[in-house]
Amino acid sequence: MRVTPLDIIQKQFTASRKGYEIDEVRAFLEEVRESMEDLLKDNQRLRETVQVREQEIEELRVGESDIKETLLLARRLTEDLQRNARREADVIVGEARLEAERILMAAADERRGMQEEVISLRTSRVRLIAEVRAVLEAHRRLLDDMLGESSPSGNAG
Repeated sequence: MRVTPLDIIQKQFTASRKGYEIDEVRAFLEEVRESMEDLLKDNQRLRETVQVREQEIEELRVGESDIKETLLLARRLTEDLQRNARREADVIVGEARLEAERILMAAADERRGMQEEVISLRTSRVRLIAEVRAVLEAHRRLLDDMLGESSPSGNAG
């Protein structure tokens, strides 16, 4: 039986001529001792449990701190990677723009060269046509001259 504070206050011993009944007092004191012993054991067990829980809590706090640091590091790393990716993308886009400009300039140069070649070919064509006409005209005159000379002989024959 557990002794409660109320039991201790309300406990009454039988009085005899010599005082209280020694066996009753001893039995009650034994009950109080057992209850106190149980309470002390429970108290010690609870203290140990509290100490274990406090250690677990501290380990969790350290773990939580480590997790927070890891998350912060991951966030910073992610931000750095994003910044680097943006920079790299900007560089790639800039290089692509420069390459496009270079290609456009090369195409424009090639176009100018082709236009000059077309102009040169047209000029050559006009000159060739003029030369062919001059040769044809010279041959026609030569033929006319030959035919003019051969007409009087040709009428005779």
